[in-house]
Amino acid sequence: MVRLLRGTICIGALMNLLFPQVTQAADRLPAITAEQYSAEQKQAVTQYEAVRKAPIFGPFEVLLYSPAMMTNAREVGDYMKAGSAIPRDLAELAILYIAKDWNQDYVWYQHVPLALKAGLTQSHVDALGDGQKPANMNDDEDAVYAFVNELVRHRQVDDQTFDRINRRFGNKGVVDLTSLTAFYVHLSMQLNVANFKLPQGAAGVPRRAEAAKP
Repeated sequence: MVRLLRGTICIGALMNLLFPQVTQAADRLPAITAEQYSAEQKQAVTQYEAVRKAPIFGPFEVLLYSPAMMTNAREVGDYMKAGSAIPRDLAELAILYIAKDWNQDYVWYQHVPLALKAGLTQSHVDALGDGQKPANMNDDEDAVYAFVNELVRHRQVDDQTFDRINRRFGNKGVVDLTSLTAFYVHLSMQLNVANFKLPQGAAGVPRRAEAAKP
């Protein structure tokens, strides 16, 4: 096969030509070991672990290349969990929508169990994984889905969709839901750019034919 390419080429380069999708996350933005931390990275990790009571993981491994950005993202994530006007089950619905839209396997893998624990049904999760609007949503779920769907698809929300969220969660809720959408788009972008991989055997976003979103 190498001869057919009419030149000398190493096997690794040939594989990259034939199978570019096999590039590993470590080839782009590998996890930084503690021994490699700069003073700023060490401070950011120490702050993260003090607040989260856990080591950095997933998108924060990628963001550590920009320590101040990682700290800012961690603070936004902390707020989304503890201070947002959007309840956890509705937040997880929005997050799974975004993970599917961006085909972001790690976000999907992390948040499916959180969504089920928060109260979403398996049928809701399955529909979102198929790129479809879940059936039998309650009013709040339907309002959040409509808001995120319009914002992602049309870069805007109409007055009726805005008013539904505003009546239910107030101006704070509108800002928080918009910010949640933007935040998880941001994390999905970072992970996609890094080509971040799932743990072996973990399930990512379903790759079935996607129906047109209403």
